[in-house]
Amino acid sequence: MSSVVVIGGGWAGCAAAVGLAQAGHRVELHEAAVALGGRARAVVRDGLPLDNGQHLLLGAYTQTLAFAAAIRDATAASAWTIEPLAMRPFARSQRNRLSLTTRHAPASLALASVLVRARGLSLAARAATVRWFMTLRKRNFQCEAGQSVAELCADAPPVIRDDLWYPLCLAALNTPPARASAQVFLNVLRETFGAGPGATSIVLPREGLAEAVPEAAARWLVGRGHVVRRSTRSRVRRIDDQSVLLEVAGRTMPVDAIVVAVGPHQLASVFAPGVEREHPPIAEALAQIARFDYEPITTVYLGYAAPVDLPPGLLRLDDAPGQWIFDRRDVLERAAASPTRAPMRTLVSVVISARGAHSALDHAALVAATDAQLRRLAPDLAPLVWSQVIEEKRATYACVPGLARPGCGRLAQRIHLAGDYTYEAFPATLEAAVRSGMAAARDVSRAVSLPSG
Repeated sequence: MSSVVVIGGGWAGCAAAVGLAQAGHRVELHEAAVALGGRARAVVRDGLPLDNGQHLLLGAYTQTLAFAAAIRDATAASAWTIEPLAMRPFARSQRNRLSLTTRHAPASLALASVLVRARGLSLAARAATVRWFMTLRKRNFQCEAGQSVAELCADAPPVIRDDLWYPLCLAALNTPPARASAQVFLNVLRETFGAGPGATSIVLPREGLAEAVPEAAARWLVGRGHVVRRSTRSRVRRIDDQSVLLEVAGRTMPVDAIVVAVGPHQLASVFAPGVEREHPPIAEALAQIARFDYEPITTVYLGYAAPVDLPPGLLRLDDAPGQWIFDRRDVLERAAASPTRAPMRTLVSVVISARGAHSALDHAALVAATDAQLRRLAPDLAPLVWSQVIEEKRATYACVPGLARPGCGRLAQRIHLAGDYTYEAFPATLEAAVRSGMAAARDVSRAVSLPSG
């Protein structure tokens, strides 16, 4: 049995480790942090099991859903609640009043079926949107290299552009439309509104994102005799024809292959000085990453003393500063007792993608600004009794047109790469991470032979 180490216990690393184990390799998964999951991991604050940031998952994330099902105990309930995607404003007073609900429909009718039921759209805007989308379909969802989302949407009806496409661009690509890659955005539209029934569903974790994938993957691996090491830093010392020499916790060990599944800004730290000079593809990947710009994702958790009547669905705010708000009653249901936490009846998470005016605020000021935003839209809101800001300063690379990225799979001899930034067709989403990990595992299996017998 060959020995493969996966460095990085995020969603890409977990997918790679499980894929390798399924193919018959002996696997060790090494994670530098205490918790698995990368930027979609669990953190506990005052007894509340929070996700390290709010993530939007859709029915189009087919490989993520299949992966989560494969590692879950056969007797356990599904890790997800899957519902038709309903997008509506948080408050009736908002300017962006577009409200829509998806239905399971064939790919050719998916967007049309949404627009028929949408509120806040004129008949002319509905017809123009269908024509605009059908033009994209006829072009096979391809556009000029270098085109931005703002340029792509210039001919779309303004209400759809401003209240649907631009918000979805920020949510999916975490990059402002004026800078975001139109081609990557078209790939997202193709996989959602251009795909089959269920692609536009919203997928919500029943017990948090960490329990849905990374922790479930760890149990799956350990239960089958593989090794999961937390708080473990690993570094490649040497690569030769026979093996990779890996430094782990002050000792070295030879392994047959390595999958590197860390964030792009962490990639250089995986290789000892000089390794990249001996292996030009590694040097090229590091040079590409050095040209990356990064965008943050900020999640503001707010706890209120009394119930808040939140309508179901994906709720839009007015971008001053929050963009989306989510009901997190599931966190309260799983909370442990804590003497430091004030009693609360409602917990919401407010998401702010990419950089903006909010970036200049400290956490206390951002909490105050977000709470004031909700009170402006809903004046009867109960007193705020608890808050927590989780900010990932380098949550994703800026998904700009023509960005050169390392590809997932073989990077150099016995070294393979995974991570959301390596899956060229998609932006930095959980689905991109899972797909890249699975692709890297397949690539290792093609390159590293299992002993016969």
